[in-house]
Amino acid sequence: MEYPMYSLQDVIRCDLCETPVPPKHCDICHIHLCEVCVGKHLSDESKDHYIVPFKLREIISKCTKHSTEVCKKFCTKCNIPVCPLCVASSEHKQHKKEDILTLFETKRKLMQTDLQDLEKSIYPKYQEVATNIPVQRADVNKHSQKLTTALDKQGEALHTEIDTIIQGMKSEIDDMDAQHIAALDQQEVAINRTIPEITKTILDLKRLLERLQDKLDTSDVCLVSEYTSRTEEFRSLPAQFQVTLPIFTPKEINREQIHQQIGSLSELAITYPLLDKPRILTDIQTDSRGSIALRSVSCLSDSELWTCGNGHILRLYNLQGELLRSVQTKSGNVPWDIAVTRSGDLASGPPTLRFSQI
Repeated sequence: MEYPMYSLQDVIRCDLCETPVPPKHCDICHIHLCEVCVGKHLSDESKDHYIVPFKLREIISKCTKHSTEVCKKFCTKCNIPVCPLCVASSEHKQHKKEDILTLFETKRKLMQTDLQDLEKSIYPKYQEVATNIPVQRADVNKHSQKLTTALDKQGEALHTEIDTIIQGMKSEIDDMDAQHIAALDQQEVAINRTIPEITKTILDLKRLLERLQDKLDTSDVCLVSEYTSRTEEFRSLPAQFQVTLPIFTPKEINREQIHQQIGSLSELAITYPLLDKPRILTDIQTDSRGSIALRSVSCLSDSELWTCGNGHILRLYNLQGELLRSVQTKSGNVPWDIAVTRSGDLASGPPTLRFSQI
């Protein structure tokens, strides 16, 4: 038989029967064992034994607190190997312990399962999403440009409509100006035609009155008798008119109405689908055990939570299971339920609802 991993001189053998390449190892006695010799080795009850697969030899170690002991167990809460003395101590008494080899095999299988799941399922999904993100980002820009174009078009339409209305009102102003100017021109013609007549009448009256101051003759008598007064005629000015000038009364700009005229944008909605199955993030071992059962839990934050049981002590834990704080109810009574306000105050009750500033 050939053993490619070793030369004939270096081949590893069972320390009891010399069988080559033994599959087992006693991690306390530090000897290699074949399958046949495992039972013989365990029959020696004068000392402890810990049989592991050969490839897992030296999986156990000396306890850092008890130098004469080896660690066969693993404290899952403290995440450290523990020896029998540690297991019996008060420090780890209430903690969950597992056999190191069993835990190792369980973790190894979990790692293999995780690796397969990561490589064949999870990683491809992440790659697919990562590949699709630039496409989605480009789609965002395209859609935004489409919205912007539509807004610009609507804005241009509104501006065109406003410009048309403004231009129409300006045309009305021009028409009213033309009517006003025409009336003024007509009045000016009438005034300018009458002024020379008044001027001539004034001169004639002055000459006539000057002659009447001298010695009268027959011709003067005739002139006086022929005189006809035009004062009343001139007293009434040519046709007068009253003008009520147009005024512009701007309306208060109503932003809401303008917004309604432009249109509206629907809101952006980003939703995240719920998990098909809930995922356990962590297990927390609270002090509410036995007769003091856990009754209520209220989250202080994403990483801290308050608990209460049948006792009068309220306890604050983090997601690592560490006890951060303990508070006794002021009444000394057992709380039926607890709640945490937005500001972090703790409320407990009934029969009396009490708020505690924590």
